Amino acid sequence: MFTCSSCKLQLSVNSFDADPLNPGQPLYYFCMSCSDKYRIDGVMVNCTVCHRSLPSHYFQHYRTRFKKDGMRLRVNRNCKDCSSKESAIVAQLKRANKAPNYLTKCPLCERIVYEKSEDIPDGINATNGPWQCDHDHNTKKFRGYICKPCNVGVSGDLAAYQRNAPAWKGE
Repeated sequence: MFTCSSCKLQLSVNSFDADPLNPGQPLYYFCMSCSDKYRIDGVMVNCTVCHRSLPSHYFQHYRTRFKKDGMRLRVNRNCKDCSSKESAIVAQLKRANKAPNYLTKCPLCERIVYEKSEDIPDGINATNGPWQCDHDHNTKKFRGYICKPCNVGVSGDLAAYQRNAPAWKGE
């Protein structure tokens, strides 16, 4: 049993975020309930999709990533409603379009995509999965599968990406 530093209750380790390096130990000594209640900023945030101004707790927050002030870091500025709708669209696109096999080149950056980072041989300029289902967020049209770095925009300085991205995005 462990004591939560916020509510002072004695709780089992299952009530805390687990420490991946020390099994059976909590990562932090505040329970998940207190983390949800006290470690999310009480500010209003504008959703980038529906443009509603909503309380910060209406947005997803990382469980184990914190800002310097100890408050939990927000994942993005998409409210829970818009995130749920987007997840449903992606799930439907994934059901209709099978992901490519690993050891296939990403159509944007042209790097080979391995399943795990530890599978990439030394000296090989490659990336690891999982494949990302790319689609136009306005039209909801499926574009294809790309590697995660291309999906989050960190491959932008690669020549292959710069060459392939405009056609991929329909520009």
